[in-house]
Amino acid sequence: MENNINNDVIPENSAQNNTQNTADSVVDSIPESAEKIEADGTTSASQNINTTQEAAPSSAMAIISLVLGIFSLICCCTVVPAVSAAAIGLILGIISLKNNYGGKSMATAGIVLCSIGLAIGAVMGIFGLIGSAITGLYNMSIHY
Repeated sequence: MENNINNDVIPENSAQNNTQNTADSVVDSIPESAEKIEADGTTSASQNINTTQEAAPSSAMAIISLVLGIFSLICCCTVVPAVSAAAIGLILGIISLKNNYGGKSMATAGIVLCSIGLAIGAVMGIFGLIGSAITGLYNMSIHY
């Protein structure tokens, strides 16, 4: 009987050779500019990347407008804080949008919330004045 066994022998260093070839191909694929390390420890490729991010000052105005809009809706029953917060937030939101700074969606949301808060605060103020007038007239008619 004949054995049909394939007697191919794998050389002992073939796995090591494959690993070495892979490592060499990776090193060869690195651009020469990335291999140069400067004195400060950075490579010339990483010097082109700006890692600092500065927030635009009007982005803060958009955030403040949004926060004041939320505050004016929460405090809409107290007329003076709600109306004053809504008015300030509305002004800041409009300035942020007109100057075309960052945070456009927050400024828009702030303007909408401040407008709603201002409207509700104004209606509550009008009802408060009417209620006070009616109460005052009623009290005057009882005592006199």
